[in-house]
Amino acid sequence: MQTLRSVDISTVEWRWVIILSGLLVALTLVPYAWALASNESDDGSRFMGMLSNPKDGATYLSKIEQGRQGEWLFEMRHTPEKHDGAGFHTVYLFLGHAARIIGLSNVLIFHLARVATSLFMYISIYQLGATIWVRLRPRRLFFALMGVGSGLGWFLLLFDENAIAVDMNIPEAFPFFAAYSNPHFPLSIASLCLLASAYLIVFRRGYDAPPSVENGGLGIMLLAMLLALIQPTALVSIGSGLVLYVIVRAYLTRKFPVHELRWASMLWLPAVPFAVYYVAVFHFNDVMHAFNKQNQTPSPAPYLYLFGYGLLLIVAIPGLARAVRRFERDGDQFMLLWFIVNVVGLYAPFNLQRRLALGLIIPLVYFGVRALEDYWFYKVPQNWRAPAMIALIVFLLPTNVLNLGLPLFGAVANTDSGLDTGLLIETDYWHAMEWLKDEARDDAVVLASPNISLWIPAYTDQVVVFGHDFETVPNKENKDMMYAWYRGQDCTTLFSDAVPFEVGYILWGPQEQSLDKDDEGVTYPDTGKCVDEIAPERIQQKVIEGDVTIIELVEQD
Repeated sequence: MQTLRSVDISTVEWRWVIILSGLLVALTLVPYAWALASNESDDGSRFMGMLSNPKDGATYLSKIEQGRQGEWLFEMRHTPEKHDGAGFHTVYLFLGHAARIIGLSNVLIFHLARVATSLFMYISIYQLGATIWVRLRPRRLFFALMGVGSGLGWFLLLFDENAIAVDMNIPEAFPFFAAYSNPHFPLSIASLCLLASAYLIVFRRGYDAPPSVENGGLGIMLLAMLLALIQPTALVSIGSGLVLYVIVRAYLTRKFPVHELRWASMLWLPAVPFAVYYVAVFHFNDVMHAFNKQNQTPSPAPYLYLFGYGLLLIVAIPGLARAVRRFERDGDQFMLLWFIVNVVGLYAPFNLQRRLALGLIIPLVYFGVRALEDYWFYKVPQNWRAPAMIALIVFLLPTNVLNLGLPLFGAVANTDSGLDTGLLIETDYWHAMEWLKDEARDDAVVLASPNISLWIPAYTDQVVVFGHDFETVPNKENKDMMYAWYRGQDCTTLFSDAVPFEVGYILWGPQEQSLDKDDEGVTYPDTGKCVDEIAPERIQQKVIEGDVTIIELVEQD
């Protein structure tokens, strides 16, 4: 029986990979260590534990908190309306269960998982490179370009500070940025690398064994199920690439592609039940349906992708051109079709376009290394090859430095910026959250400013009126009600029978008082009026935490 060939990777190679992987992951920890150290000496604000995209980071912690409370079905804790849970975000619910058993905080288990999955990602990247190339140099080139690859987003910023290329705002598109962001992005990239490793072997000439437990068929199925749990959109591009590959093989050979179809079905078949379940949830669960409808992540303008992949794309052009011209079976066909499907999918008519950027870098760097080995190293004089490679790496680094450093600026050097972006909250709010966790009714609805509401479900057992643009349902209506109440424009709607929830707690402090002015500079002179007009019989008690007042309302029958 044919089995997946054992990739020959020496002990010296693994030592090199592990050391560099450890260094890359350690670099993502340095900003957090700096932010925590700075926070220790600042009594006025509290670092909330997330540097990369704190808005999404807070939702990850809220999911971990649900797991800590014993839940296995996900509920949107930034939504005040009660609703049925669903089997989403299982990895974070699992981390919550693990945190409770081990005795770790939500933030600590999150970052430990991020470190572990990032190391796994880098090892998987090298495994893929070693599957493709026998020689050491292209293996290391593939690892290096994948490991620190980014684009020219930093260069574009020099000309237009509002033009944010994808290498600076789509972390799942680049392994180093993914390793800095969360655990499930690197785990998804690792899974795609291992899937690509398997398919590149079984699609080679002379390999005709059917899938089995011994030769990797089961492994592909398990990886497909893992991706279906943690990042279903990652299956769209590689799965669609396999569809196109099977069709192309049938056209080129004029035969029914039994071998290719068997192996491709190892990825398709496990994904089908998950797809059916997700469609059913979004159809029958009204709140989840509304969430799916408002969860819009469209792709940015094409030039932001071009700058985002920058030199990686330029380097890969000869490799892509060669693959189109020769269309060889060993590797090139599958990788080229995967790349094409992925690029087209970025602008396909569905609401999660930019999520398909996850994994695009794999075929891109594959063709980049092919181009370096087969084209650029012949065009560049030998004496200039090493300096040219160093220059290439140097031009890839500034975006990584900015991605690490810009959030740190808000967390350490500019407290006002950190408070505005949600990286920090005032210490009095942290004490208010501790009170809510210890004293407030479970699952009670809390009314607070957006930045504070972002973190309440991450650290307490309560939900909020509005805290996240996607995970608050309905986001616009709840956001408008929250602003209207604090600004004194409408003191009744939020507490009427027109809303499907009951506010149990109200926070009033600096963040809520700052809502008196909007982004256009319009001032609302009645801000705080609704707070003053709360009827005394509706107030259970008031708790003062420094500059923050917690108003507990009487629970209605």
